[in-house]
Amino acid sequence: PTSSAMSASLATLAPAGSLLAAFFARSSKFPSSLFSWHPTLLGLGWLALTPYAIKYLRESKETTDVKEKTAKVQTHGILNGLAYAAIAGGLYAIWKNKENNAAAKKLVAMHLVSLHGKLGALTTVLGTSSLLLAAYRTTSHKTQSLYYLWRDKLHRYLGIAAYIMSGMTMVSIVNAPWGKHNLGATGQKVLSAILVLYHAAVVRVCL
Repeated sequence: PTSSAMSASLATLAPAGSLLAAFFARSSKFPSSLFSWHPTLLGLGWLALTPYAIKYLRESKETTDVKEKTAKVQTHGILNGLAYAAIAGGLYAIWKNKENNAAAKKLVAMHLVSLHGKLGALTTVLGTSSLLLAAYRTTSHKTQSLYYLWRDKLHRYLGIAAYIMSGMTMVSIVNAPWGKHNLGATGQKVLSAILVLYHAAVVRVCL
């Protein structure tokens, strides 16, 4: 498929991701509890903002105008930065929620013990690595203080790996007790299939 065809696909995928993010927010009864901020902000980051960030990067490849290309890459970076901020907020919410629940029982909070937690940690490491590499490449140009038109395969592959892992992390919680309680057995299967297909479609655009 051509780059323009990929961008057209993202024009459909990005709004669909926003709907999935809204579904997680509704299912967690946001903002009724501190916990509800976790799936809501993670959904905002990975499902709502990241596909739009990818869309602008794809569109930057369709133009030869340097100013237009730079503007789209800048938008890509801004959206990814906002996504990362939302993700960080969601991670803080679950960390603080576990700390509060443990303190109420006079126990020590246990973090990253579940499959969901371990997958989430790996996703965060990959995403952070991609973001830091992008910041380095943007600010380390020999002649310009900020240079946006660089290319780096490692940044790309780290981002793709992070997005794949984010999907696996979501599927893991959908098939955990949270999913069974909020979705039921049929809902678990349906949402798992939707998440797998959605993430596969977004990753396909990145390749």
